[in-house]
Amino acid sequence: MQPRTGHVAPPQINIQDVINLTARLAQLLAEEVDLLGAMKVSKIEALQQEKLFLVGALDAQRKLVEKHPQLLETIPSQDRQDLQEVVDVFNDILVENHRKLLLAKEVNHKIVQAITAVVKQTTQSRVYDGKGLTGAAPYETLSVTLNKKI
Repeated sequence: MQPRTGHVAPPQINIQDVINLTARLAQLLAEEVDLLGAMKVSKIEALQQEKLFLVGALDAQRKLVEKHPQLLETIPSQDRQDLQEVVDVFNDILVENHRKLLLAKEVNHKIVQAITAVVKQTTQSRVYDGKGLTGAAPYETLSVTLNKKI
């Protein structure tokens, strides 16, 4: 018997895998939303590796469907419905995740502004000119600033 050469199996999509990957990604995003809500931003990093893996796996499936759109016709209607439900939940969580990220960013910005204001009030440098010490300068200056007149 001769081995078959040149025969390539037609591509297939496992819709249950896509549903499970999407559901797990939604679950991770929900965890991230909870951590953002609790302002435990440092704990979010632990979720990133799995999130990247899931996004990569889903992207591979998306590319497969883009390359072979006829694969969509092979998906049973119940699986289509299940996938749509998972995608709807995922999108809702994604919107909430984005909102919490923006809120965390704004809170962080306000904290940085408050710290900057305190530093400006308490840290001053002495400024020297041609006549000697002239007083305090804002914190942005060097510890010794020369005001040299030519």
